[in-house]
Amino acid sequence: MFTGMKSGWAVLVVAVIMVLIPASPLDRGVYGGNDGDEREIADGHPVAFDFSTNDGFTPENISLDDDAFHADMPLHTETWYFECMSGNFSIVFITTVLSQDGNRGAAMAGLYIYRDGHMEVMERMPSFSFSASDKMPLVQISGSTVIRGFMEGGHMIYNVSFEANGRGISLQFVNDTEGWQGAAGMGWWLAVPGFHVSGIMKIDGKQIIVDGTGYHDHNVFSLSTPAAERGYMDGKILRGRFSIVWGYLMHNILDADSFVILSEDGSYTAVSPDSTEMKFSSYTYDMGWIPTEVFISINDSKNGIFANLHITTLDFHHIRLPFLRYWRYHVRVEGEVITPSHREKIDETDIMERMIY
Repeated sequence: MFTGMKSGWAVLVVAVIMVLIPASPLDRGVYGGNDGDEREIADGHPVAFDFSTNDGFTPENISLDDDAFHADMPLHTETWYFECMSGNFSIVFITTVLSQDGNRGAAMAGLYIYRDGHMEVMERMPSFSFSASDKMPLVQISGSTVIRGFMEGGHMIYNVSFEANGRGISLQFVNDTEGWQGAAGMGWWLAVPGFHVSGIMKIDGKQIIVDGTGYHDHNVFSLSTPAAERGYMDGKILRGRFSIVWGYLMHNILDADSFVILSEDGSYTAVSPDSTEMKFSSYTYDMGWIPTEVFISINDSKNGIFANLHITTLDFHHIRLPFLRYWRYHVRVEGEVITPSHREKIDETDIMERMIY
């Protein structure tokens, strides 16, 4: 498909992949400004109007083959995202494929390693030699298997491996919670919000043991998504028997929605969309106006789920991408979650993202 292309077009293809590498499109939500009387327009400046529509997000169960490449679609982009928190280290590994059949096109693998929220490693590997299976989660880049998913003992297990310039990972993700999937904006989103992660990472040739918690999602994008959507912000909280995934998607300057999915003891529940309020505040300027504080309130009497969460930024950085603005945050999450069977105090460090197309 790409044989004989001009080098300029090859660069453009890789640029498209780089644009889409960090994207995790979520469904839509309420977005607050610096106080209760303000709402934010899509690029981060507060203005006095409310544009919440709260259509809701309905997740469905997944099987392992749902996490394979979608070869039944026209030329599109797919992203597999893995995240791990282990001691004072956090790891993000992303593989993106631009293809129609999973074999012709272009691919990119990216590794980010943080210590105490500060980035120490960033490695990206573009390639036109790759294979993404449409039968199972199996991705190979330049002859090396970077992702392999399989079932064992009733668990979804992923082996994730990557190395470049003496820095890399060899990790195994074993799921603790059910995964879910569904249409989100103009794309599709699959998530498995809770894993035990073990293995090693290598920083400048030195091996470090990894033993922590993890998260995985998989996104499918139409190539028109950046032109048709405005951006998103999302995050999660992993705490013992709980995990919470929250998301906000900007469709345009006036249209946005949110959702929250709560997992408890392995099973998930979609929080009633009208029962959630999200407020973003404490804006700062860094390649654009960005919020650095989030308040999430849940009052879902139908499902018996109640929560008050306060998210504050520990550190963030802008990742330079063509045509896009993308920020990855390390945050502190404090508060409480109540379900019909349990009450849990939350005091955790985690990751959230912001993307503006």
